[in-house]
Amino acid sequence: MAHRPWFIGLSLWLVAACLQPTLAQTLETRLEVRFSTGLAISNAPLTASWGLGARLEARYDLSPLRFQLVLDPGVSFSRSVTPDAGLTELYALYREGELDVSAGLERLPLEVARLALPYSLEPVSPLGNRQGRWGGRVSWNPEATRLRLAVLEAGGRLVPALSLRREFGEFELEAHALYPARPVVGLGGSGTVAGLVVYGEGWLLLNPSEARYALGLSGSLGEGWWTLEGGYATTLPLLPASHFLAGQWTLPLGEEARWNLSTYLLLEHPLRVQLSSGYIYLQPNYELNATLNAWFTYERAVLNCVLWLRAFP
Repeated sequence: MAHRPWFIGLSLWLVAACLQPTLAQTLETRLEVRFSTGLAISNAPLTASWGLGARLEARYDLSPLRFQLVLDPGVSFSRSVTPDAGLTELYALYREGELDVSAGLERLPLEVARLALPYSLEPVSPLGNRQGRWGGRVSWNPEATRLRLAVLEAGGRLVPALSLRREFGEFELEAHALYPARPVVGLGGSGTVAGLVVYGEGWLLLNPSEARYALGLSGSLGEGWWTLEGGYATTLPLLPASHFLAGQWTLPLGEEARWNLSTYLLLEHPLRVQLSSGYIYLQPNYELNATLNAWFTYERAVLNCVLWLRAFP
């Protein structure tokens, strides 16, 4: 019964919606279904995989209350079967003027980095999706400022987290202080300088001391846009932090398609290189995504091809 709280919360959310038939027009939903297939090529035998999944986003407004539900269920078939119930968010939000109060399972993204993840409180599902944490939050939002206090459950303990965000014209900064298993402080921000977007964040984990950070630039190039980033962070969920340099270029092909090209250099021993090329074709009712990834080290090379099909019923 370890997952009993989310079953109870989901039941309460559905009951609240069913008890308000006269306000059905305030229920907004978005559904997508996914199919993926992949092939990995390395020194070992070929490894094929495929997966099925879905995503349901539902928002029910009973002003000044809002109920939010996000489900990402799925299953992956490879050498073993990996199922994922996919409960990502389930919370109630009360909004009155400059005050927001929420309780339940809610995501808490803290990063401003685009190509890496210096620090995160969010757990990762068996299929690699970032999920929310149970808890409560209070936010005060006067003009150009947000002060947020959260108390979250993580690893069987309550974690306090305090954030202060302030906008300064074309720049904004946000400071964080939290105490999961040890004290953690962070500062992140972004802004525009001479037509370029400059962003960065730094984190200090204490007892023992450890620093993580990421700095980046982003701008336009013709009809596309590019991003350069570097620092000490994790570049994929569940990977340890490492020094890295990364770049990405996105090139639109009309209004329906685009190319994404990215490169990662993990500056550790052994040196690792990741090259990715992706093509996305988008229509109102479906999206096709084909990606080719290549990882290289001194001793090994891995090639991975993935095809995604997402439909929006």
